[in-house]
Amino acid sequence: MKHNINILLVGLGSEIGSTLISLVNKEKKNIKIKAILTNKISLTDKKKNFESLRARLVLNEPNLLGYIKYDLEKSLLIISQNKIKVFWGDFKKFNLKKIDFKFDAAIVATSTTHINNKTLMRKLLKISRYVFGVAEAENLPSVYPNLLDVNSSLIENKAKNIFNIKEKVFALGSCQTNGWLAQLRAIIEVFKKLKISNAKIIGCELDIIHPDTPQGRLGTKSIEARDQDARNNLRPGFSQVDKSMRKLFLKSYKLNTISLRTLTVPPGYQISRFYIKFHNSYLKKFTKENFKKNIEETSKNNKFIYSFSDNSLGSRAFEKIETAAVILTDDKYLHLTDNFLELKCKEKNHTISRVILQSYVHNTRGYCRSVIETIKEIVKMSNLKNKKINCW
Repeated sequence: MKHNINILLVGLGSEIGSTLISLVNKEKKNIKIKAILTNKISLTDKKKNFESLRARLVLNEPNLLGYIKYDLEKSLLIISQNKIKVFWGDFKKFNLKKIDFKFDAAIVATSTTHINNKTLMRKLLKISRYVFGVAEAENLPSVYPNLLDVNSSLIENKAKNIFNIKEKVFALGSCQTNGWLAQLRAIIEVFKKLKISNAKIIGCELDIIHPDTPQGRLGTKSIEARDQDARNNLRPGFSQVDKSMRKLFLKSYKLNTISLRTLTVPPGYQISRFYIKFHNSYLKKFTKENFKKNIEETSKNNKFIYSFSDNSLGSRAFEKIETAAVILTDDKYLHLTDNFLELKCKEKNHTISRVILQSYVHNTRGYCRSVIETIKEIVKMSNLKNKKINCW
């Protein structure tokens, strides 16, 4: 790559925005957050606004304490030697003419409302080559970081090539989608390694335990689940994963049974169930031993997508990882069932089997690493002749 990929970050919140800043700050080359557009905390006190940014970044990454400065006159956030121009304002109302340089990519990390507003997102194309929203969006093509180069019969809906469509604005899926698709990618890689051909996923289910987020209000002013008091208060809800399930699997059975928010730090936890149809002749290969062995082998080539652990340890052991999902390969957590419930498959000599994966899913570090690697890959591929990146 000949030059840095210059990024505009829209929204510097205490989780995704802050994590993107800290991870990119570690990069020696290839990518740089050149500017930030974010809301003011105070309309009159410039220092308070910059102190709020510094507080978010340090609370998210304590190692940055002492390395963050700012220049009020030039409106610069300075992290180590990296100078980032800060533009203050509401994304919906901000005049982009105030930004007098161009970007390779803009990352919108504000709200799902903004990301689902195609007209608003497209405005950024005036100053950026590509625009990426860090959420699900039904009205935008989705680029899923863990499926960029996948070609598998296991996925029902056929992918498009982003370079063959006119759209330059994409949704990168939610953090929980990212973790779920990392596990799907593991299954795809294992089936490929075992040479189980023409297999199809005919159903999938997902249970999520989601770390609570700072956005929740500590009060009872709303009946919305995310706005309720997080303390000592389990709150069942649902995830954006449902949208990605519907994009990838058109007719297959799919269900996100729960997304349970609880007051803990990332990573969260997922229980993924996949119901897979394949020919009976492959049943001898379809063993737990083969599955575990191949997850461990294939994870070496997919270090930012999935890794494994044969000991659950507890979530704190995985707080600092930058992997989308850590799959637990201990026999208590990984389950394979041949001919699940002895269901008779409509197709002769075929079986329906079930795979249950349980994984730690990092909804900040793991997700943000996926976002960074995806943008690097898309910009790199866009400069090549034979280029292809999947989208749905």
